[in-house]
Amino acid sequence: MTMRTYLSPIGYNSTSVTRTVLSHGVDRDDQIVLIRPTAETDTSRADEAINDVQRLLGEVQPEIAVTTERIPHDDFETAVVRCQELLQAAGGAVTVNLGGGARDILLPLMTAVLTEIQQIDSVLIFSDVDGKVREWELPTLSTTVSDTVYETLTAIAEVDGEISIPQLTETTGRPKSTVARHVDLLEQNDAVAGRREGKTKRVSLTLTGRLVVNGE
Repeated sequence: MTMRTYLSPIGYNSTSVTRTVLSHGVDRDDQIVLIRPTAETDTSRADEAINDVQRLLGEVQPEIAVTTERIPHDDFETAVVRCQELLQAAGGAVTVNLGGGARDILLPLMTAVLTEIQQIDSVLIFSDVDGKVREWELPTLSTTVSDTVYETLTAIAEVDGEISIPQLTETTGRPKSTVARHVDLLEQNDAVAGRREGKTKRVSLTLTGRLVVNGE
């Protein structure tokens, strides 16, 4: 099993961390990095939440490592850079929990996540509404495509669901080799998701691709 690092803000509610981690699965070599502000109004409640996380996860996997990192809540720029450094230093597969914790920490973390999205394996959210854990697909905001590749992207965007390479070739009027090359570039830039169905490749628009199309 690949070692995994979980990064998660923590406030006074340990459930937002424990339920998220346990829903995704935890192994003996995994690491949990809890992110908290450098200053808190109720330190005892924050410490209690962290102790709850360590206790519950320790019961499930005694050898799991749980550490805490302090992030300044009053300096957005410094907080973003510090969160970015934590993401870059994380070992193994990286999972980020965007549920729970102070908003002063959550927003810098979200900004850093969007910057480092290529190295993040998964992004989870613990819902304050229904208590469920969901996996989010976050966009790659730096994605840009050439005009010719953009035409292929818009052809994919016009379809409600998936479209095959042969269908794209017919729709765009371009050679199959050109369409296939465009699709490869779009996949590399997270603008589309592709899958094989027998010998036929089918693609669909991702959130990144939708934002690129809507931004034009």
